[in-house]
Amino acid sequence: MKTIYEPKETKWDIVSLKTANVKFYSLIIILLFIGLSPVASQDLPNEMWHPGMIVLDSEDTLRGKIQYDFESNLLQYSQDKRIRTFTSQNVLYFSFHCQFFKRFRYVYSLPYQLKGRMNVPIFFEILAEGRITLMSREYVVTESNNRFGNPMYSSRAFSSREILTYDYYLLTENGDINRFSEKKKDLYPYFGRLEEKMKDYVKENRLHTDKQADLIKIIDHFNQISK
Repeated sequence: MKTIYEPKETKWDIVSLKTANVKFYSLIIILLFIGLSPVASQDLPNEMWHPGMIVLDSEDTLRGKIQYDFESNLLQYSQDKRIRTFTSQNVLYFSFHCQFFKRFRYVYSLPYQLKGRMNVPIFFEILAEGRITLMSREYVVTESNNRFGNPMYSSRAFSSREILTYDYYLLTENGDINRFSEKKKDLYPYFGRLEEKMKDYVKENRLHTDKQADLIKIIDHFNQISK
């Protein structure tokens, strides 16, 4: 799991609070008098509608606005003021122009075993493709912070933020899909006879396997030199 973006944060404007050693009741009085001032928030990618295309398992193609959710493996499709919902089992793949990142994204529905259950199709975004295909699944975590370090104060009362996070997966030539730990030692064995060359490449370019952009560069480079 690697955090790459923190799109929204709610902060509370406590102007009169000068030190961390303020009594609980004084803090409550301050909050009541000055009020709460949330910072304007920004929609996350999965909360937005994106222009795109869906190919169903029936091979029918739909074009219009789409909204996705990796956690529930659901895809919504909007056209002519009508909304239809598809599960990952109804979809072969979909692509869209992400209104958040301002780039095209490609998502396939592939069989995978989740939490001890039998293999079922779930959504994977394709990040790099070749002998090794790098894929991801996107989700959102909500984090609350206690800015004053006092266990008496609920962290929810002061600050909360939603963090866009990814799990990464490696699809090999034999069709296996393996969750990637984001650790270098777990990635290098995938490179076989090119392992030492890839170690040198990562070191020389100061790349990190827990950063999405660097991980894409690493997999793209391997796929290029292994042709």
